[in-house]
This record gives sequence, structure tokens and C-alpha cells, in this order.
Amino acid sequence: MRAIISAFFLVLVFVTDINAWQVVPDSIVRYFEKELLHFPQEKMNIHTDRGVYLAGERVWFRVHVVDALTLLPANASRYVYVELTAPTGSLVKRVKIRPDDKGSFGGYLDIDENLPEGYYTIRAYTQFMRNIGEDYYAHKSVFISTPASQELKPHVVITEQGEDLKTRIYFSTEADETDTIVPQQVLVFADGDRGGKGDHLKFKNGVAEYTFKEKEVNKSRTYLLQAIYNNKIAECYLSLPFDDSDFSVTFFPEGGTAVLSSPSKIAFKAIGTDGLSVDVEGEVKDEEGNVCTTFRSTHLGMGSFTLNCMPGKRYVAHCKTGNGVEKEFELPVASEQAVSVNTLWLNDVLRVSLNRSPLNANRQNLTLVAQLRGLVLYAKPWDNKREFIDFSKDFFPAGIVHFILIDENCNILSERLVFSRQDDAVAAVTLNPDQLDYTPRQKVALELTLKDVYGNPLEGNFSMSVVDKADVQPDTTSNILSTLLLTSELKGYIEQPAGYMKKDKRTEYNLDLLMMTQGWRRYNVPEILKGHTTETLPYPVELSDVVTGRVEGLVSASKNANISLIALKDSVIGTEMTVVDSEGMFRFDRLEYPENTQYLVQALKPKGSRNLYIALDSCKPLPQPDLKLLVPRMKKKVEYNYMQKMDMKYTIENGMRVYNLSEVLITARRKTKERPSSPFYSEIFEPEVLTSEDVDRQNILSVLDLVRRLPGVTVDGSGTMRYSRSMIFSNNTNKEGGEEKSGNWGSPMVLLDNVPYENFDFDRLNVNDIENLFFASPLTVGAIYGPRAWYGAIVITTKEGFVQKNTLNKNMSIVTPLGYQQEVEFYSPVYDTKEKLESRSRDLRSTIYWNPSVVADAEGRAHVEFYAADSPVDYRVVVEGVCQNGVIISSSSSMVPE
Repeated sequence: MRAIISAFFLVLVFVTDINAWQVVPDSIVRYFEKELLHFPQEKMNIHTDRGVYLAGERVWFRVHVVDALTLLPANASRYVYVELTAPTGSLVKRVKIRPDDKGSFGGYLDIDENLPEGYYTIRAYTQFMRNIGEDYYAHKSVFISTPASQELKPHVVITEQGEDLKTRIYFSTEADETDTIVPQQVLVFADGDRGGKGDHLKFKNGVAEYTFKEKEVNKSRTYLLQAIYNNKIAECYLSLPFDDSDFSVTFFPEGGTAVLSSPSKIAFKAIGTDGLSVDVEGEVKDEEGNVCTTFRSTHLGMGSFTLNCMPGKRYVAHCKTGNGVEKEFELPVASEQAVSVNTLWLNDVLRVSLNRSPLNANRQNLTLVAQLRGLVLYAKPWDNKREFIDFSKDFFPAGIVHFILIDENCNILSERLVFSRQDDAVAAVTLNPDQLDYTPRQKVALELTLKDVYGNPLEGNFSMSVVDKADVQPDTTSNILSTLLLTSELKGYIEQPAGYMKKDKRTEYNLDLLMMTQGWRRYNVPEILKGHTTETLPYPVELSDVVTGRVEGLVSASKNANISLIALKDSVIGTEMTVVDSEGMFRFDRLEYPENTQYLVQALKPKGSRNLYIALDSCKPLPQPDLKLLVPRMKKKVEYNYMQKMDMKYTIENGMRVYNLSEVLITARRKTKERPSSPFYSEIFEPEVLTSEDVDRQNILSVLDLVRRLPGVTVDGSGTMRYSRSMIFSNNTNKEGGEEKSGNWGSPMVLLDNVPYENFDFDRLNVNDIENLFFASPLTVGAIYGPRAWYGAIVITTKEGFVQKNTLNKNMSIVTPLGYQQEVEFYSPVYDTKEKLESRSRDLRSTIYWNPSVVADAEGRAHVEFYAADSPVDYRVVVEGVCQNGVIISSSSSMVPE
């Protein structure tokens, strides 16, 4: 953290020196400075070797962690958590990464060969980032496909829109959409859980009708379609179809509020019911029907127009989409008290002015503040004698500048975002291959050079991916440049953010529309301006694994007890010792062991430990995914060449893909989880069952962490559990204004191996001992247990009967935290002998080379070597990283000049 704070002071001193002539209100600068010192933030970018994968492959990634203010590489947090989440938002896999000897966070995610096709999300964060919330975590979308899914193209068409969604479903081939196919069997899992109950579709004339019931649809509006075609299972996640006859348009006056009796620039953004952009055109009319102006979206549903709002009039926008749908929207009401910050780029000068009503022209005591990533760059009282202030282009660093106009009480009157594009923010990357053409399996020597805008060499560390251009298309939607400078600062979903990094006048105009239609989010500016800065943080910087607990027993027995910790992974791999404090508490805080390591903690006394009892604090659960990320409207078309190569590669390395058509699947649904034999289980009311497979696959650390995944059950940070009866009684009338009354919430009882418990301590149970777990509704357990089961029951079945954590001895306890992922080097064949060069084994790589940590030296040079695959050598090289001085490294180009 010291490195981050030191970097902050370097930037602060630099800005202060070049602008020493400014009259800066001390309080504003001091408050922002205090916030940065108390709460320096981190940013992240995820770089993967490619964006499309086949089930069964491995995703290679590098997480670039930087200080949010300076963009310098950040090294305060010891660990980065990386997760793969399904389109439904459920967690598929989680790994914990520690830095390598160069300080980079690189790792991998293995994709299960049975994953359904769909857009999955990789997200990354540190424990420290939990202080600002999940919206700030790094996200990257990847498409995972299967050979069977590529043979079919599903079509889902809305036939009736209401509380429930009625649809028609049919299939065709990818090559010919008019060629209707009827698979051997099709199942629909409306809630997206293939372990649940699927509905069997019946086709007539090649088409099936299906109704998605509102109460069965999950929050992400994602369902699973499972088809058997050519004796293969094809599974894919799809988003519910949206009603394309509806859309919404939001209007954003420049500065926040339209000014009365003065021309105001008004931007707008049109989106469909799926949250993605819709192109619109229309006209603005006053209440008498007079046309005041016309407008048309120019980029991703965005556009702007100028309107002079007159006193006593209201204005309506008549909008029309490309498919002829028309709607009307009222424009925001103008105010004679409004004072609006307006900006305009005039070549290399940014002109800032105030727009206000003639009735409010002489308002005094206004202050203009400009801050970038929490650093105040300008703060000065507004001089009413001046019409505008000009800032040279080089005045601001690269990124989003937040202009704020405040009154004498530090209330915000107007805000305006402006993107500052600086050429010196990005390194110039040059690729120099050792020759201009290569043959298959030939050695490639590639030198990369990094220079700044003035031609000076740059030192830096970057990740590098070399892919076959015939197999993998480049990701043109996002990159490290658009992530660090743009999307990490804005509210809401940004479509195709990398496109805003281009340098042309049309892009500059579109980028300014984005600044007007998106909101600032990273810092709580209104509170900071009034001196309400962050004082305490619930999540400190994570430096190691921590295990805490307490020793209980007779006072004389627990006094000065020694605590030992043994790290077990097939054998003993480490030991630690500590002592309890005066209250019987202990703490191990310098632990670091690889994944799947168990900690055996024991309390010891020289004269025996008979009267000692040890209790470990529960491992702090990591945040569960709660994602609602938008996906493209069209299913991604995977390159046929890539699909064939990767399927053949998988067969060579792992044998033929096996599609097990289980007995249950043939009759009704695919059986992926054992159903509990408990008398309290009912498929009608309790379809969600969590098993030991979920514990292993999702790295679940505690029983409470597992319980959190049950629908309707909430567990707060203290372990208090509640259940909403309205999840079962959907027609419950005990509601007011859409909010449930407190009587609908309560703590369920626990049935452990069919034995009832109340106020059960879940820490007594090891999550690895659980066979299955589900929630039994009041409808199934109430008849037996009466009022005790008013809020249902958590039904747990263990593998060998109830075994407490400390069954070894009462002075012992075992915990299995999430350990760090051990490094694995990317495998790249070496053809350095005649035998290897002439080998008949196929080299079918699509990712030719991957290196998560390439270092450019003091001369800005980096050298890598690898061997070409069997395909023609037509490769794309993508590098992403950050230089030691905060300059961003971002390049995607052909290895050999075209």
C-alpha cells in the first residue's frame, strides 16, 4: 500500500507544480486527498489467450492489477480471486492466484467438457476491492461451445407476451435456417438448472410450443435448452426472447438539468427490453403539437439535439425505431434556477462555460472543480465576468475528467464528464520477427520494443498471446485500454467500449455522447465534498491466509495454551505455532499454502489437553456471483476450422468424447445429481438439491456458504439465516406496496440426518462430510413438525452420519481454506530435432504461444521464442500490460506484416 500512496503524492506534486498560479480552495483538495490516503483503490483488467473456447479446453489468463489513480502496477494485495460463472450467474469455478517472481497474476481455468454452450463470465477481484462492491470487479465475457451444439441452431419466437411468455421453438442447421430439424428429444430447463426438472417438448410439423412461466424464470432470464441430435447431447444457455415491440429512451440535458429560456444540448440513449441499444429517430413537439426540432441516433442508440425550453411549456419526444414501433416520452422539465456546465472541444482546447437562465445570470459563490480518479486538478471560484475557461489539451492526464459545479454549501449544481485523450498514455509497440515467412514447426524468434510518444524506451511487464488467425477472431469489443480508462469509471453497461479508443472525429463525437449518457461511479463525490470521507474499511489488504479461533475450557486449563497448526496435503507440508491471548483467542496470519491444503489446528498444554476445547472461526465466505451481464443478441458463430481442429485435438489427448445417455434422460430429463431419499423431499416443492459434487466443483468452504446457494434463503455476515415464505406462498396477500411484511421472514429449522435441531451451530459440521442438502418448504415439513416448521427446514444428509468437525479430539479442528493455485507453464512443443520435426503426431494448437509475464528491459526490449504449429503461419499477436510509469501497453497486430 505504501507504493500506491507514494505514487499518489508524486502525481499530486506534479500537478500542483504546473498549476501553481491557481487559487485552490483548501478544503476541497484536502478532502479528496484524505479520501485517497484512507482509501486508495485498485483497478483490474483480465487478458485471456483468446475469447472462444471448446468445452474441455483450458483458459489461460493474466489479471493486470493497477492503482486506480496512477495506473501504476499495484502490489499491495497478495491474492487475486478469479471466477468462471455460468450465464445463469451461478459459480462454475473459483481459483486464488498469487503473484509470480515478476509480480504478475497469471493462472488458468479448466473448462469441464460437459459445460453447456453459452456466454460465460470471468470475473476477478481482491479482498480489498470488496470495500467498493462487485460493480468494480473486472469482468470478461468468453464464449464456450461444443461440437454437438454447433450442429444445431435453435429459434425461439414470442407468440404471446404477458405475465408468462408463450413461445414457438424449432431448430435448423447453421448452414441453412430454412432446413427445419426435429431432434430425437428436446428438454427445456426454464430456471437454467440442468440438475432440476426439465420439460419435454412435443413437436408438430417441426415446431414445439412452450410457455415460460414467470415464477420459474431465474433473475438472469437465462434458460437451458437440451437436445439429442445424431445421438449426441447438445446443450446451450439462451436468454429469454425479448419483446422487440417495446423500447425506452432516456434524455440527458448537458450538465444534468435543462436551462429555461436558453438553448440546452440534450443527449439521449435508446435501449430495447434486452438492455441493448436500439436506433431511433423522431421529433420534439411542444404541448400545442408544434415541431421544435428533430433528432436521430448516430451511434448505438445515442444522439443529441439542441432545444430552447420556454416558460410554461412541456415537451414530448415522438420516437420511432427501425422496425416501425412508435412511442412518446416526456422530456425533463427545464428550470430557471438551473446552472449547467457545458463543454466543447475546439481542436486542442477544451472550453468550459456555464449555461443559465437570464433570470439566474448573476448567481454568486459558485466554484468549479475538476477531478480525475479522485485527484483534484482544478478548483477555483467561478468569475461571473468570464464567459468561459479554456484548458489546453495537455492540462489533464488521460481518462475521464469529472467537472463539478458547487455552491457555497458544497451542494452539487451541475456535473459534466469529459474524456481526455492523451497520446502519451499508450506505449508504441513494435513487433520484429526474425524473418518474413515461416514454415510449419519452424522456430520463431520475436522481438518486441516499447517506446513512448517521444521515442524513448519504456520498461514494463505485459502478457502476450499468439493465436492462429484462421481459428480465432480478435476481440474488438474491449481491451486493457478501454477497461482502465473508460469502463472502470462509468455506471451501466457499455457496448463495444474498445471502439471508443479510435482516433477520428466521428469517434470523438460518439465518445462525448457516452460521457453525457453515462454516470460517474467510482468515488462518492457528494459526500467527499462535504468532508464525509472514508474512515474505516471492513476488508483490509490481504497479505496472507488467516486462521483465527478461540480455546474454551477451565480457566486454568486454557491459560497460556499453545496452538499448533499443521498443513496437510497428502502429507505434512508445514507447521506453525502460536499462543492464546488473555481471552483465549488465537490467530495465525502468515499462512500461505496451495489449494486443497487442510489445516489441522490443535490446542496443547504441557500437562495434557484433556480440558481444552478448540473452536475455529468460520472462514469468511467469498462473495457469490450476482451477475446480470448483457450478451449479444445473436449466438456467436464459431469458426468451423477451429471447431474441427480443437475437437480433433481433444480426441487425440483425451480419447473420444463420450455422451452418456442415461436412463433418466431418455424418459424425462438428464440426471446429473442424485436425488435425496429423505422423506421430506418433494420434486414439486424442493427441486434444488446441492450435493458433494457442488462442494468439490465450486470450492465451497463452509456449510453456511453452501446454504447461501439455496433459493430464498439468505445468510448475513453473522451467520443469521432467514427464509421468505413468499417463495412458496406466491399468492400470499401479506404485502404492502410491493414490500413483504416482516412476518414473511424467519429462521428455518434444521433436519440433520432426519433428526430435528433448532439453533443449530453449522460450524459443528464439516462441509466435506455432506452428501446432499436442500430446503424443505413448510408445505412438506409443516404437517409433521407444526409451528416449528413455519419457515421450513434445511435438510442435510451426511455421508457417514453426523460427524462434527472436532471428532478427532475436542482440542482439535480442521479447516480447508481456498489455497493458491500452483503455477503451470503453458505447453509449447519444441521441434529442435529431426525426429520431432518429422513426427506424425498432429500439432493442432489454436493458441500458439501464451506468456502471462513478459518483461521489457530498460531499453524497452523483450525477446520471446516459440515454434509454429502445423497450420500455415498466419498469426495474431496480442499484448496487454502496464509500464513502470503507468503507460498502458495495448496492441493487437499480425505477426508478419500483411
